[in-house]
Amino acid sequence: MSAIVARYDRHASLYERHWAPVIGPTALGILDIAGAWIPGAGEGVTIVDVGAGTGTLSREAVRRWPEAQVIALDPSGEMLALAAAHLRREGVESVRVVVAAADALPLPTGSVDVITSSFALQLVPDRPAALRELRRVLRPGGHLAYVTWLDRGDPFPPHEAFDEAVLDLDVDEPEEPDEVRAGDLASPGAATAQLRRAGFVRVGSRVATLRHAWTPEAYLAFKLEYDESALVASLARGDRARLERFARRRLAELSPDDFVWTAEVVLAWGAVPD
Repeated sequence: MSAIVARYDRHASLYERHWAPVIGPTALGILDIAGAWIPGAGEGVTIVDVGAGTGTLSREAVRRWPEAQVIALDPSGEMLALAAAHLRREGVESVRVVVAAADALPLPTGSVDVITSSFALQLVPDRPAALRELRRVLRPGGHLAYVTWLDRGDPFPPHEAFDEAVLDLDVDEPEEPDEVRAGDLASPGAATAQLRRAGFVRVGSRVATLRHAWTPEAYLAFKLEYDESALVASLARGDRARLERFARRRLAELSPDDFVWTAEVVLAWGAVPD
């Protein structure tokens, strides 16, 4: 198991609480693109959600196309367990949940009509290899659409304020295991070039902006419980309390506008030759 998968297994419920609501609205834009390829209620169409996580795309896909076959794939069994629990509560029985990595799909060649993927292809070890694997399982004329981060980042004042609070604490931060990942996209052009090299045609890409308005309390909980959980777990109880106190003080110095986070993402798509 990779360090990335182990981390998502450990923190699946925290991911769902703190991170899924941040990226979910932007992730759903992938289904708007895929809608051009899925007729009516999706009868006879197989949709695979690669890197399904806790099921944001899969659950919405089955709502939009109730007659489609939807398969949710993710290497994290704990993330998929949460997706499956949501589906059961919603009375959905048509979604198949499968533990699998993007570069090793347990699906026959040419068996899938549409693949969607949100904020997952930056985490794979080798994105070109994963794209080739996605192409393999798509039928002739099938389509892929995905979204991931653009490798640009403007300073975010709450992030910097929390980092200053860690410095105020004056402790050694724990070493974390190396995570081998493809990383963010350098540009929209890089996305289309990689798709072409993987054998896709009619490729395209565009930049979009993810926007999320945090509150100071929500951002502090995100940092302490999820984003910096390894650091927090390494601290003695007294130091944890001091870190929270330092962070609250620094975050309180910021304005509400400072808590509006924007990040650029790339939406990319392509087709398998007919």
